[in-house]
Amino acid sequence: MTSIFRKYLRRTAIVCIAFGAVSGWAQAPMVWLVTSEEAQSFEGAPAFNEEPALRPRSVVPVIDILKPEPTADMKVKAPFAIAVQFKAQSDADIDPATFKVMYGALKLDITNRIAKYVKISKEGFTLENAQIPPGKHRLTLQIQDVKQRVAERELRLEVE
Repeated sequence: MTSIFRKYLRRTAIVCIAFGAVSGWAQAPMVWLVTSEEAQSFEGAPAFNEEPALRPRSVVPVIDILKPEPTADMKVKAPFAIAVQFKAQSDADIDPATFKVMYGALKLDITNRIAKYVKISKEGFTLENAQIPPGKHRLTLQIQDVKQRVAERELRLEVE
């Protein structure tokens, strides 16, 4: 078995060397992205002596959950109200058509179930009498603005 492995390695090495010679890889000239003269010409430039400026963080829309009101244990009794407010940034409006609600860890899309009962607008929505069976639940809300920046907010609650 050892001799078979050695033959395999020898053939592989020969193929690699042959490929490199044919493709020009073994003889390729070294290409400098920046020459030493260019690097020296920028050494004293002010940009190189200053600390790098911090770039502002990406600006995204905001999703505020108004109802159910946050509590330490987030326990609610069904049926309950869900009220959500969207806040756009000054440079782009919310696109209500991009709204999604996903359920659980597998993020099952349940947007259509909610959209039957409420009108989703740029400002948000309110759903009275939400029916969810008893247990622990996770809803992930998602919205985009017209610049396609995505905001995501998770609502975890326990229904009694």
